[in-house]
This record gives sequence, structure tokens and C-alpha cells, in this order.
Amino acid sequence: MDEINPEKLAQRLYNVGLLELKEIDEIFSILGSRDVNLSDFVAAATGSGKVTNWQLERVKGGHKVGFFYGPYKVLYLVGAGTFARVYRAENIENGEVKAVKVLRSRYTNDVATTEQFLREAKMVITLRHPNIVPIFEIEKERNRLYMVMDFVEGQNLRDYVRVHKKLNLDVVMDIARDIASGLDYAFKRGVTHRDLKLSNVLLSSSRHATLVDFGLATIEGEDNDHDGLNPRSIDYAGLERATGVRRDDKRSDIFFLGCMVYHMVSGHSPLFETKERMHRLSTARYKDIVPITNHDSDMPHRIVTLVHRAMSIKPAERFQTPGEFLAAINVTREAIISGDLARYDAAKADFELKTSKKRHGTEGAGFCVMLIETNQKLQNSIRAKLKAIGYRVLVFTDPRRAIERITNHDEEFEGGPLTHCVIFGCGEVGVDGLEAFNFFGAEAETAGIPAILLTNSEQRHFLKMGKFAKHRVQLEMPIKLRDLRRSLVNTIKTKYLSETNT
Repeated sequence: MDEINPEKLAQRLYNVGLLELKEIDEIFSILGSRDVNLSDFVAAATGSGKVTNWQLERVKGGHKVGFFYGPYKVLYLVGAGTFARVYRAENIENGEVKAVKVLRSRYTNDVATTEQFLREAKMVITLRHPNIVPIFEIEKERNRLYMVMDFVEGQNLRDYVRVHKKLNLDVVMDIARDIASGLDYAFKRGVTHRDLKLSNVLLSSSRHATLVDFGLATIEGEDNDHDGLNPRSIDYAGLERATGVRRDDKRSDIFFLGCMVYHMVSGHSPLFETKERMHRLSTARYKDIVPITNHDSDMPHRIVTLVHRAMSIKPAERFQTPGEFLAAINVTREAIISGDLARYDAAKADFELKTSKKRHGTEGAGFCVMLIETNQKLQNSIRAKLKAIGYRVLVFTDPRRAIERITNHDEEFEGGPLTHCVIFGCGEVGVDGLEAFNFFGAEAETAGIPAILLTNSEQRHFLKMGKFAKHRVQLEMPIKLRDLRRSLVNTIKTKYLSETNT
């Protein structure tokens, strides 16, 4: 290849669409001549703001494509992962600066990877929250998939922690609050992250934290057939193997957010760092975590107990939802700000754990409830209350789809059926809910499964029309948690525990 000179470089910049002829003339005009050396031309071109060093280096290297994705002109590379690269880009139509995430060319014909990439975009494009980086569009350029997101000025949390090591407690609590808030918003819309780690949190210059990379996220009630063992989700697979729970357990995000708080507070990762797949799947990696107080014996009691609960190896003892964790973070944050820095007390922590168990209970641990309800507000309320006491909850709006899911399901949940009880909501659907409840009780495959019919005050006549039994009962809305808990205990535990004991 001939040695490149300013004229040749200018021609290449024109050919790839980065500079117009008028702009090239302006650069040479600044230099006062076209007979200049290459370094002077590069300095003038970058100094004018018309091209970036990244663009120039690629053009000098002979690259002819990869500078534009739709209307977005790539300015420079922000970061690169296994499957995609992220660029800072400018919309040539309106001047807006965005982040463009582009699937690597080697995966263009990889169906599984392209589907995962599309899945992330389609899932997150519906989420709009201050602590989740929004995705605005998903398109193709030269058969390369790309998604357009907000560009966050700052750095990822991994790099920030690497530089600052052990962070101030108030900073940790602010960051943890932001992350938990984003998780809570997504969770209430049926989405969990599944790839929580420091590098997937962006930190602005004002230390505002936002979540990125929902590429492995799951949707509540959705069939998830991936094996959970690709390089980006292997930590979750290792945790769920170590704790003996079903894959895609919704409390795994809680554990890994706890790991992030541990790392920020202590300056050390709780999980030994390794790229070896078998070591990352080892149960010891999750069960033999060094107590956080080993790094600092004066660690505040509230911080230690917050981390211990989030990272409990027993999923039923963790915070059960991001919202529950967020509430605890807010309480801890206020206490830290007010000066409550009392040193960790193991005896006090043990007492608090026992008291918490008595107050909240884990009565639903190991049991799954299917809720069929069209009212989203009611869905969220019942789901949150049941998860807080240990139940796994599947939510459906269509009773026919829910019943089909049960009858066609051949995989067991923690050694039992897919669901241990079905709650049929009639408030909005009326008699259709009653008919689904009766059909469920009449079919041989489902007649033995406990069920609860939720009705309102105008539907009391359903009591005469419903097919009720000891394990098939009715409750009237508005419902109190204690009444729902009592009904679940009387139906689920009476049936399944009696079967176990016979």
C-alpha cells in the first residue's frame, strides 16, 4: 500500500462520508496550503471538530465501512464485550448524541445470539425509568443489528471501584438505591436482569447510577429454555446450582446486588475472580464467601446485616423482591446519614434475624402460586405480598393460557408440580373467571389442585354457582393479606403436607 499523505487521507474521508469537499477545503484553508505534512492535517482535522481520532485511525487503516449506522455517525468506541461493541454516535439529522450498541459481525449469522440481542432490545424498549438506560430503536445496517440508547457521560461502576477501591458509605447507599430502584421498576413489569455486575452499571459524573445490558433478562411467566451456561450468565447458573433452586430464580438479582454492595463497601469482591468455567460453577465459590467483617472489623452493623441478608445462601432468607431490598437500603441510608455507625454485633444480628422470621415468615418457601388476574395494580399487589412471605408467583391474564401451561407442563418445580394453587380473579372478567374456576375443578388433570376464587361484593351470587370443595374456596375483595395467607395455608399445606405424610 502506498504511503498515505494528507490528500489521500482527505479523499478517503470523503469516500466514506465523514467529510464533504467543502469541509476538506476549509481544513486546508486553515493550514494555509495543501502542501502540508500528515500530522499537521490530522491536527487541523481533529481540531476543527469535524472528525475524531478514532475515525481518522480507522480510515488510515483502510476501513471503508462501520462509520454509519442508519442516521448515526460513529464518533468513537466506548466499550466492547463478547457479543457487541458500544459506540458514541451523533445523529446527523438532529445532532443528538446517543450510544449505539452493534452486534459483532462474527455473530451476524448466529441465530441464537441475534435472537438474544433482539430480545434484549424488545424487552428494554418498553422500560422507561431514571435508573435504566433506555433503548429507543433496533435496526440493521449491512445486515448488522444495532440498538440505539441514551449516552451516559461517565464510566461504568467496575472502573470507578477499581480506581476508588473502598467507597464512602453514603456513596454506596446512593448507588445501591439507584440500582435497586431500577430493578424494582423492571420487576414490577415482570422483568428481571439476570446479569447484574459492576460493569453493567453506568455512573454519571454526578454519581447517578443506571442499569444497562438486560441481554439475559427474563420475563415473569415466560418459558426460558436457554441453559444458563453461556459466559455472561454462568455466575447466576453457579449460584442457582449452589442453592438448589430452579434456574432463573427471581431472587438471584438480589444476591448479586448484595455482592456489589459488599464490593463497594469493602473494596474486595466477595466472589473469587476467575475465568475458569468450572471454578465459577463451584458451589464453594458461593458458600464459602469471606465475611465482610474480615475486611473491616469496625463495619457498621446496619451495613453488615443488609449485605448478609441480601447474600444469604438460603434464598428464602434474602430480600424476596427488589422493592423489599430497596426499602431496606433506604432505611439503612437514612440511618448512616444520621450517624448510626454502631459496630457490627453478631448476637444482635442473630436476634434480628429470628425476629424478622417471626414477623415476616417464610411460610411460602418451596410453594408456587399461579395468579390469573387482568387488573395490573391488583396483580402487582398480590404478587408482592405473596413473594414477601416466600411464595413463588406466576402471573397470567388469560385463564385458558394458564390452564394450558399447567396441563402441558412436564417439568417439576423443586420436586413438585408447576403450581400448588391457582387464584382466579373475577373482579374485571366477571362470570368468565367463575367459568374458568369451575372448568379447572372439573378436569381430571387439574381437579386436585387447590384453587381460590376472588370475587367482589357484586358477585356474591357466584357462591351458589361455583364448584367448591375443601381445597377450592372463595374470598371476597378487597382482600386482607392475613385472609389470603390463611386460605393458602389451609389449601396448599393441608393438601401437600398430608400427601407427604401418608
